[in-house]
Amino acid sequence: MTKSFYSRILSPKFRFEKIKSISSLTQLKNEEGFTLVELIVVVMMIGILSSIAIPQFMTAADKAKQKEATGIVSALIKAATAYQTEYGVLPINAGELSEYAKFQGCYANAVQARGGAVCKVKNNSVIQPVPSSATDFYSTTGNYYIQFTHDEDGTATQPLFQVLANPNGNPYAVNGSAVAGCYNPVYSISEVYEHTSADKGQQTWRACLAQEEEEEAAEE
Repeated sequence: MTKSFYSRILSPKFRFEKIKSISSLTQLKNEEGFTLVELIVVVMMIGILSSIAIPQFMTAADKAKQKEATGIVSALIKAATAYQTEYGVLPINAGELSEYAKFQGCYANAVQARGGAVCKVKNNSVIQPVPSSATDFYSTTGNYYIQFTHDEDGTATQPLFQVLANPNGNPYAVNGSAVAGCYNPVYSISEVYEHTSADKGQQTWRACLAQEEEEEAAEE
């Protein structure tokens, strides 16, 4: 057994592996790691990239939410246009619009303050059809409060169908971007307007005016 041990130690293979391991240790000692300055530079670069990427991500998320409101406003305008084309008058509630488009809304408690947090429940019992007499409702996600009217401008000579979708929930009501729409049957003008991040928060109705009326309003 002793002879076998010595013969193994003195064997060329064993000596080669030992020399190889010693050279590896020497190489590890000679290798340099990151300096403190290099680590600080890396951390600063990560911080700069994060400061650029996070706002862009938030903007994209808000834009995706706004597209839901744009779809609802557009559907309401199209339904009002179809109703006026067939009956000659503008619709006054969701019941009259339901012939062309049906809508669902979120009817959870505290939806105005909590927004989407109270609308996403497991049994979806808070998501219900919009009542026929309704002229306003919260979107199914709770992110928008939608209102529509057939004569908000108050002038009998200029009937308008107008829709306004304001961001809902705290703090999205302040950070989100609204969507407004209108239909003017006199001039056959319809519009769906997405407010940008430059004018976030709650907005007012828009009126579909002919070019000459816009010029007169600008002069006043």
